[in-house]
Amino acid sequence: MLLLAQCLGAATIAAVAWIDTESLLPLLSLLALPALIFSARNRFNAFLIALTYYAVGARAVHHIIYIFFPQQSMTVSVVAWLLHASLLALIWTLAFQSFSHSPWRRSIGVMLALIILTLPPIGLFHWGTPLMAAGLLYPGWQAPGILLTLLVISSLAVASYRTRFLNSMIAVSMALAVFANVFYLEPQTPATWRAISLELGRTPKLWSDEMLQQRQWLVNKAMQELDSGAKVVIFPEAITGSDHRPQDELWQAVVMKAKQLDATVLVGEESWDGNRSGFSNALVGYGVLGGTGKVVVSSKVPMPVGDWKFGLEKGANTDIFGSDLLTLHGLTVSFSMCYEDLLLWTHRGLLMGRADLMISSANQWPSRGTSSERAQDISRKALARMAGVPLLIAKNH
Repeated sequence: MLLLAQCLGAATIAAVAWIDTESLLPLLSLLALPALIFSARNRFNAFLIALTYYAVGARAVHHIIYIFFPQQSMTVSVVAWLLHASLLALIWTLAFQSFSHSPWRRSIGVMLALIILTLPPIGLFHWGTPLMAAGLLYPGWQAPGILLTLLVISSLAVASYRTRFLNSMIAVSMALAVFANVFYLEPQTPATWRAISLELGRTPKLWSDEMLQQRQWLVNKAMQELDSGAKVVIFPEAITGSDHRPQDELWQAVVMKAKQLDATVLVGEESWDGNRSGFSNALVGYGVLGGTGKVVVSSKVPMPVGDWKFGLEKGANTDIFGSDLLTLHGLTVSFSMCYEDLLLWTHRGLLMGRADLMISSANQWPSRGTSSERAQDISRKALARMAGVPLLIAKNH
């Protein structure tokens, strides 16, 4: 009965933490997850508790895989979902320390689990990290805020020992969280920067009339934004499909207008390399930056399986250790491309305090209306709040 209650608790945390896209307050429940896992009687029970959290938190994974690969049976997508959750749960199992060990050893076990889950290679697949609570607790404190959140979580996991030092540490950390929130000022987005969110659904077939019409509509929309005074216009990820079907001529008017106004339009595109062995999940530029459709920024970690094929077949290129920062019209911008919204470590420049602005460009049609879409919306908001910078979101769903 105890194990059942613990698993239900983990499922509740997963359901509650990632449900409210307007407020980050539900992320507070994530602080209890490591304590719940480390309350298990043994490693196997700890695995089941962690597995429950990740399986419920990423319950949309099997749906997304099925949408991307409709030729595969539902069994394949369910197995992939459970393997993903099991991989993340396994780290908690290995780091688990029972009540027979000292509070320091248990606390270090929690820290190690969260660090391993955050950094690559495991960090490439870790959705739903409790460290996202740093965006709620310590807005604008960047990397130190994440480290302080790590300290809070590991302390709460062993708080039942009732040591004066641990209780004092938790009290001071919570007081600092109150201080951080009281004095936090919401940053303002630049008035002339426009992120365009759309509801166009799945990208049309590349050579279809629908794709040509969609591209023409995007061109017209870009011209409207430029005419209204925009200096930077950002469209969602992969919104124009791939460059297998050239579109330079279509955007010539935008290029001329943008250069005349000292502006840039960024458009999501799959930009294939010369030998067509892979593509960059990129934002191409029209105007001052990017000229006539050159790649300006590309995804560092594309969505595994769906885009990133691990080199087994043609798929999206990775740049795991690439910078998330780019200077754009006088501002240092941290770019996040879709799947990266769910990760922590890829936003190194952002969280080290070197960015003035965060831009998320995403195409969320496969996860539309699912728990995954909500989790992504919450994660990107938490990341921007950690850094204390304004957030611009260009997403299609």
